[in-house]
Amino acid sequence: MVMLTRRQTFLLIAPFALLVIPFLIVPLLGGFLATLTDYQLFRPDIHFVGLRNYSRLLADSTFRDSLLNVVIFTIISVPLDIACGLLIASALRKPFRGRALLRTALLIPWMISPVAHGVLWHQMINAQHGLLSFVPALLGTPKQPDLLGVQSALATVIATDVWRKAPLAAFLILPGLLAISPSQWDNAHLDGLSFLGRMRHVALPHVRPLVFTVGLLLAGDALGTSESLLYLTGGGPGTRTFMPGLYAYNKAIIAGNWPLGAAASWCVVIGTLLLGLIYLRLAR
Repeated sequence: MVMLTRRQTFLLIAPFALLVIPFLIVPLLGGFLATLTDYQLFRPDIHFVGLRNYSRLLADSTFRDSLLNVVIFTIISVPLDIACGLLIASALRKPFRGRALLRTALLIPWMISPVAHGVLWHQMINAQHGLLSFVPALLGTPKQPDLLGVQSALATVIATDVWRKAPLAAFLILPGLLAISPSQWDNAHLDGLSFLGRMRHVALPHVRPLVFTVGLLLAGDALGTSESLLYLTGGGPGTRTFMPGLYAYNKAIIAGNWPLGAAASWCVVIGTLLLGLIYLRLAR
């Protein structure tokens, strides 16, 4: 085993540090410091206000609704992403003609930008001018329920999110399934195990650490969901699909209240850090 000196280790991580420190760490700390002030754009005087912006957040019913929405969204969407990803990966486990092309095509939903994703689905399912409302009008059939209505908006957001992220989960989990010895699959088949039984007793013991890692990545992404929501629902109807990322955008960009928007963003950061700590605890 080759042992690196301290100087060699520093030289290896220096390029990464040069990218992370100025473009990630500095803006992150600057945003946090802004949450402790009453900073306003084009106003020269800045005053330290402590945790007042955070107390204003907690007193805002819209922000509390957004916290509840993002918790529900994450708890439901991430397991669905993983479950659908496992199903897709298991279907791609055995070789067949065109498998490599299909694996690449599965990433197309993920490669679509969140903004394009929101616009695409809004134009598909909007009750007033969406494609799904045009077809019943053309055929003279009864109008379909509004998928972006009060009762179904959050469920629709979750479904479209699974459409986008489940193929990514499959792409990441598939190498773990391919690493399992074919004899183990054959033995499970000879033992008469069902598909769910093979997933439980053969697949999951091998890919559990990988599933935890993929789940953490998806959960962190779910907590910061904002761009697709902006164009899919706008956070509505009411606050049914409002989430902290969208709240931060509205406060910082639309209302011009940078400290309050940054405070909402830091709540997302804290939630992601807590997920990371839980992951490290489970990984041990």
